[in-house]
Amino acid sequence: MRHVHDMNRIDETFVLNVDNGAILSEYCKFLDKKFEEKAKQNSVITKYLDLGIKIIRLQIAYENFLPQLKQFFSCSLKDSVDKYDATIYIWKDNVQSFLTDQYKTKLVTLTYRDKKLRIDGENKIIDGENLEDKKCYFVAEDYSYEVLSKQGHLFVKLISEIVRTEHSALVHSAAVGIDNKGVLICAIGGSGKTTLSVSCLADDFQYVADDYLILNKTDNNLYALPIYSIISLADHIYKKMPNLKSEFVCDNYNKMKYILNISYYDDKLARNLPIKAVVFPKISNVDEPTMEKADKNKALTQLIFSTATQMNKGNDPDYMKMLISLIKDLKFYQINLSKDLNKNVQLLKQFIKEL
Repeated sequence: MRHVHDMNRIDETFVLNVDNGAILSEYCKFLDKKFEEKAKQNSVITKYLDLGIKIIRLQIAYENFLPQLKQFFSCSLKDSVDKYDATIYIWKDNVQSFLTDQYKTKLVTLTYRDKKLRIDGENKIIDGENLEDKKCYFVAEDYSYEVLSKQGHLFVKLISEIVRTEHSALVHSAAVGIDNKGVLICAIGGSGKTTLSVSCLADDFQYVADDYLILNKTDNNLYALPIYSIISLADHIYKKMPNLKSEFVCDNYNKMKYILNISYYDDKLARNLPIKAVVFPKISNVDEPTMEKADKNKALTQLIFSTATQMNKGNDPDYMKMLISLIKDLKFYQINLSKDLNKNVQLLKQFIKEL
């Protein structure tokens, strides 16, 4: 990693495509060795994430991490499975000791083919994938909720790489349904996506997610699958949902939202919700909500851009083409949201029933 010398700013994300795999192969071997050292000092706990299309083995050499893990993944966490597709190695360590000076205050992504490492020097976290060997890594100095929330949803980029196939992907979207017919609710942050989807959850819709989920296309049918058992809500929205059954986890890193566990609903989650349409919410503050057809190209661009940005895939045309192939045959609509959460929910319920 010492060959990079052009990192002068600490407020940017640098994505570096190294010219050969040797540097990343050596660093992955280094991480393997570090995990082995921790495994000798601590009992390794094995858990599994059953994501429907893929199963991830978790090798955890830091027992105090288990409460966070259960809060985030109670809907998909398993103690045993018959087989698994990849492994994430998790441990606590002095991350700063792994880094040369130019990386200690920066956010850097190094890539080469099936190997990728993300180095967050400021928050002292390293994660990445060596998919050739079906290995992923997550090492941090501080496992507090507040620090982990700065990374977004836990392991989200690792999961995105593991579940990506020609016919499946992790996407930045919500999904709810009625009578086994579902819609994706897609929008950039601040557009009402989470408020609408969580309002539907509290109203006993079929529910998959409010922020991230897996799409899987089989026999020309598209299905949404859940990953997480957490949601993020602003305080003033949370207070408008007295029927929501949730447990406070923490404030997010900038104190603007609550992170809440919704494990009460785990047994009610839709594990393979058939998706029939895409709905884009727009905050309109009108008295009565309305539904209208959306411009397909504009809607596609927004959905793909949102997911690609969240996954740092904005410069990967193959990735974006794959996302488009999953959803291009759906119908696209815009829901103009009113001030009344219940009216929005009832309109969406009727819309889904008529699909």
